[in-house]
Amino acid sequence: MKKQKSQVLSAGMKALLSGVLVILMLGSAAAFATEVDPNYVPPPVYTSGDFSYYFNEDKTSITICDYDGDAEELVIPAELDGCPVTGIGSQAFSYVKLKSLTIPDRIRDIHWRAFEYCVVSESFTLPENVRIGGDAFSYASLPELITIPRGAQLDRCAFSYCKTGETVVVEPGAVIGERCFGYSKQLKTVFCESGSVLKEDAFEYCRTLDRVILCSDVQMDQDAFPYCGDVSYLLVAPLR
Repeated sequence: MKKQKSQVLSAGMKALLSGVLVILMLGSAAAFATEVDPNYVPPPVYTSGDFSYYFNEDKTSITICDYDGDAEELVIPAELDGCPVTGIGSQAFSYVKLKSLTIPDRIRDIHWRAFEYCVVSESFTLPENVRIGGDAFSYASLPELITIPRGAQLDRCAFSYCKTGETVVVEPGAVIGERCFGYSKQLKTVFCESGSVLKEDAFEYCRTLDRVILCSDVQMDQDAFPYCGDVSYLLVAPLR
């Protein structure tokens, strides 16, 4: 049974404070005036086990906004209190240390800095068609293989400054945004499957990168791999 959280400031204000921080970083008073509604009231926050959440605008689905557990093998729940979980809020899982992380298929949005500075040592699973916001996994330490699933949309800098494993696989239809993997450490191989899209500077300054394998129908901006050093490129036929 859901219960309204008494410490609303700790979790309920997180989305509001994160949004204000973004605007302040822009350094524009005009942007602040247009982006932040002075009458905005953060939604009520509820707890269910180790998770805190709020209702989305549709009043039926929910977004997890905080985690207070210590699991080593974490599976994000597909529902809480009978409500479908469709989002992971800003900084909800920042700094967590895990062996494995599984995000269910129902999740459609992973918000800004949701997993920043997290550590996942062994396995890491994302759902298809998910949208991953800017800096969602920035400065994270992730396992040896990272698979970006079909139809995923990665915003600017989503995995920037990561300590990744050696290989990133981009599945069909996934879109890798600008500077998405910029400055990633330890990355050696990128394999982009048919129909994937690489935006400008997607893998900029990945100094350890030495091999890129591209299916011939990959859509790639001219400078998707700038400042990566001595990289060999292999073009292969589209996978069937």
